[in-house]
Amino acid sequence: MDIRPLPKVEFGPVPPLEIAWTYNARAGFGPDAPLLFEDIVLVATRQGELHVIDLATGKRGGTKRFGDAVNGSPAVIGRTVVVPIALGRRALAAYDLDASDIRWRARGASVHTGVASVENGGVFVNVAGEVQRFDVAGGTIVWMHQLPVGMRVHAKPLVYDGLVIVAGDNGIVRALSLDDGTLRWSTEIYLPIYTAPVAHNNILVVSTTHGSLLSMNLDTGETIWSAELEDETVHFSSPAVDDEFVITGASDGVLRAFNIDTGSIEWIVQCPDALVAQPLIVGGTVYVGSMGSWFYAFDRASGELLQEIELRGRVKSAIGLASEGLIVLTEPRYVVRLSPVDTDDEV
Repeated sequence: MDIRPLPKVEFGPVPPLEIAWTYNARAGFGPDAPLLFEDIVLVATRQGELHVIDLATGKRGGTKRFGDAVNGSPAVIGRTVVVPIALGRRALAAYDLDASDIRWRARGASVHTGVASVENGGVFVNVAGEVQRFDVAGGTIVWMHQLPVGMRVHAKPLVYDGLVIVAGDNGIVRALSLDDGTLRWSTEIYLPIYTAPVAHNNILVVSTTHGSLLSMNLDTGETIWSAELEDETVHFSSPAVDDEFVITGASDGVLRAFNIDTGSIEWIVQCPDALVAQPLIVGGTVYVGSMGSWFYAFDRASGELLQEIELRGRVKSAIGLASEGLIVLTEPRYVVRLSPVDTDDEV
């Protein structure tokens, strides 16, 4: 199996888009985006399978079954795919791409969230509240940080600028040193967090399930601004962030664009169904999928609807981005590539 890193995407697809291919993965997916490489897509399913899909054609390149459910995204570290195991007595399984075989398995508490790749290894959080960094060569634990009792993490750790950020459903946000796992800062916002925070420059944006969105100083954990809705039952999705906007969907079906500096609302769009997946900002376009099986493209500056595409299932996962297409995961089992209309499908 030949996996080469995907070159940095400088310019993404521009609407209108069309469905180039649909792949049946036979089971559902976690909240993270599929892994994209130069010519393949890697997708893990809750049935415990890792699917290799040809990016250009959508044809199956192979599958590997790990025996248990996989909810979080794997990490590709060098020539090894490290898969988090959500059930059973194993925490991780490392698959050697060159040998096409399991390289090692790590026992321990199960891992329901994704693995973040770092140099020569990765970082994950297990259901016992242990944040661990491991070495990919043999699965050796480099450091371990125990979270407070009752702090459950539902999203993949964020690795950014020498920090590991974890956020819990008890409202605690912690920043750890990537080097040794020591605590840099800890902040309690008293609101449940179920989605992945996002970092941009020196800010951390955190979504909650109680109608609040917060911007925090990445160095100190102090709140810069908070945006609060009147309806405290609204769940915000994980946000998309650029130099000007924080854009997030929500359970009330509203896509909101906040000013990144002040938290003021720049524009809103009401959609018919809940928006639980993380939006994607590509140039002048915002892409987002809905629980009503629709995929939307909006103008980034104004929120104007540019296109809508009906899919074969709900969108609950983040979107994968290649230079000439998007990869969208739809429940209960489909992987869809969207490509610009009337263009060559080759990436």
